[in-house]
Amino acid sequence: MEFKLIIKKINDTLTPEEESIFAAWYKESDSNREYFKRVQNRYQIDIEEIDLENAWEIIGQKITPKRSNRIYYKYAIAASAALLIGIAYFAKTNTSINNSVVKTENASASEKKSNDIVLTLSDGSKVVLNEEKNGVVANQKDVVITKDNEGQIRYGQNNGAHTGKPTYNTLATPNGKTFQIALPDGTNVWMNAGSSLKYPTYFSGSERAVVLTGEAYFEVAHNEKMPFKVFSNGQQVEVLGTHFNIRAYENEPVLKTTLLEGKIKITEGGNSALVKPGQQIVVSLDKHLMKTKEVNAELAIAWKNRLFYFENAKYDEIMREIERWYDVDVIYKGKIPDERFEGAIQKDLKLNQILKMLESSDVHFKVSGKEVIVTQ
Repeated sequence: MEFKLIIKKINDTLTPEEESIFAAWYKESDSNREYFKRVQNRYQIDIEEIDLENAWEIIGQKITPKRSNRIYYKYAIAASAALLIGIAYFAKTNTSINNSVVKTENASASEKKSNDIVLTLSDGSKVVLNEEKNGVVANQKDVVITKDNEGQIRYGQNNGAHTGKPTYNTLATPNGKTFQIALPDGTNVWMNAGSSLKYPTYFSGSERAVVLTGEAYFEVAHNEKMPFKVFSNGQQVEVLGTHFNIRAYENEPVLKTTLLEGKIKITEGGNSALVKPGQQIVVSLDKHLMKTKEVNAELAIAWKNRLFYFENAKYDEIMREIERWYDVDVIYKGKIPDERFEGAIQKDLKLNQILKMLESSDVHFKVSGKEVIVTQ
């Protein structure tokens, strides 16, 4: 992956398409994730100070590939460019590296503790939505953001026509909370717990693109001239106007996209599929396999009606849901139980009540602070 995409990710300036490329690279290996964290911790300067084109030219002159190594040539140049730029900014920030690491770690810790629904504006400022009263919550150039009587946020035009390029906002829901947003085009999005959505302050050009991490249900406003695209973990969903649910949590082994109404096209890697109402596409992230299933689509959005719904679900799948909704950490003492569960459970129940329903003669739970210990 191009090094400049890493820098754009740190500066939160990736386009939705670039977000998808970065997400696929980031999930590919532990070494990729470690490399990104090292760069993120030490990054202090504006990347524009580095002449990237000149760096490529210098490297191109210094590397002369042998015929037998031709296939590796472009990767060698890419790696060398990354190294050259890396040396440039690491040298400039050598005196403040330790402070940078401390700040990053502290910020990360505070984010993990947060139980707020947070709207991060394009300038980096944050609005805690659960603390905001109804009415105007933010103004951005010619865009006004309001919170209505039902608690959802909406985007409206402030003064006259939009000017310049749109900027991107990010809405994040913590574990245990859901939220609804009306996007600038009128598309309604219901976000499940532990999710985030990155979207522009207004849509322009030939398409409407957003980036999802986690799970959300979309009711897309119809606009034949501007297809709506959702990028999530390397998957792309393209629609004109329809109702669908995407489940794309980073700690889940598969992506699930379920269509309730209309028509969508899904692309992931070299695979693509057209989806009909009542169908679910399951994408295996490790093997990049795509499978189509006939399902009861309403059950895919049971979470929207404050229900857990499990269909022949494994224990680890169930416990990941418990982690997200009750904001706890699940610890297994021994192997993961191989029992399966099927049925619906109300999310309004207390954690102990849920665990009692899941307990059996072979599986026991103990709650200690924010930990749920599973034993057999």
